[in-house]
Parts: sequence; structure tokens; C-alpha cells
Amino acid sequence: MPTFSIILPTLRQPLAEAAIRAIQEHSVGHDYEIVLVAPFAIDAPRVVSVIETERRGNCTAHATGYAASSGDVIVAMSDDHLALPGWLDGVAETIAAKEKLDFPFLGGLNRPDHPHFGVIYGLYYAYFPVMSRRSVEEVGGWFSTDYRAHYGDPDLAIRVWALGGRCELLPGDHLATNPDEDPDSQSIHKQTSMAADVATFATKYHRAFGGGFPLDFGQINFDYHISELRDMTFIARVPPAQHGGRDRHWRPD
Repeated sequence: MPTFSIILPTLRQPLAEAAIRAIQEHSVGHDYEIVLVAPFAIDAPRVVSVIETERRGNCTAHATGYAASSGDVIVAMSDDHLALPGWLDGVAETIAAKEKLDFPFLGGLNRPDHPHFGVIYGLYYAYFPVMSRRSVEEVGGWFSTDYRAHYGDPDLAIRVWALGGRCELLPGDHLATNPDEDPDSQSIHKQTSMAADVATFATKYHRAFGGGFPLDFGQINFDYHISELRDMTFIARVPPAQHGGRDRHWRPD
């Protein structure tokens, strides 16, 4: 049985405790660990507490959690969401099957109360990515420490697309927004790091992926309704790795 490593960065203990309870309640039958990256520890079954002594943003926290993880399948989690019943059912099997067709492969967890997905440079990315450790290692690691609080998820997806892999929304219902979350209690990095993170992302990828796009992230990074998915993904341009770097664009039917 594959083991899941659920990486949960948090600064908010009550929300973290609620997220952990939901994971424990709805992950019966699966082998998993919850890698909690926080300035506090939580003593609970299957929780691996990684004490964060310096607040450097959620992307670094995710990277720290990955370094401390041991599972076969890596799951991104946040403290403002709750696992739904059966949220891990079929996930490992789907990823294994997809990797036989497209490697590396990145799956996205579905949130039925927020039926949208992200697109960067015309390519699907997952807000809550799930990958095998094998795929993560193939793309050079989990979330990049180049960012503070933004663009860690599209950065991960772009690395998959750049190697000729594939990113898709996974079937099923996985996460729900925690109604008790207070946006005003989010990390200060959320409010202060956007401009720097955008600039970092553009420096890394605009030359290779930005052909035909203005250097305006309002015209590069979009949310779409899941009804816009085709074969569980969205591709409005061919990634450079798949056409030798030439710039071509097409829209899904």
C-alpha cells in the first residue's frame, strides 16, 4: 500500500487542529503521515511535527515539509481547508496509471465548493497539487524556496509541463473550505510578497513560456471554471518542451 505524506504548513493552531481531525476522520484505510510545519507541535496520531523557528513563507515551509516526509505520494494541504470523506480514495492508483502515460505527472485536488482551477501561460496548474515522490524528484523537488507565499503551485506545474509531463485535475471531491477561517489571520507574507514573487516567476519562466503574452500577470494568470477542462486539463498553448521552443497557440475545442 502506498504511503501518503500530507504536508501542512500553518501558523494557526486551531485551524491546523481542525484540518488534522478531518484528515484523520476521512483517511481511514490509507497509510499516511501528516507533516506539520509550524512554530508549534501538535501531539496527535500520524502527525510529524517540524518546528519552524523562522517564518520564511509557505513555499519554504512546504519545501521543509517535503524534506521531512517519507511517503510515496506527496499531498499539498493548507489549514484553511478540510478533507472530505474518501478524499484519498483512488488517488495513488490514478497517479500510478497516469504516470505510465505521461511522466512526470501532477494531479490536482478538487474543491466542489470552489469549482475553479488555475491557468498560467495557457497551461493548467493545481491549487492543491499531488504527485508521486518519483515525479517530484524528476522535476527537481517540491515547492521552490525562490518564493515566499505565491506562485509555488504554478512553478511546480510549469516544471512538469517543461519536461513533457502532464498536469490534470483528479476525479472526485477532495477538499472543502473551512468556514471558520479568518482571512485577516493569514501570514503577513500573503500581503507583502506578491510583487516579489511575481517578479521571480517572470524572471524564471517568461522567456521560455511567455511567447505571445504581455509581461502583465493579469493577462497570464487566470482562474477558469472546471467546465472549461478538456480531458481533465487545460492547454491553450503547446509547452516549449513539446515543440522545440517554437511559439504556437491553440485553444481547446
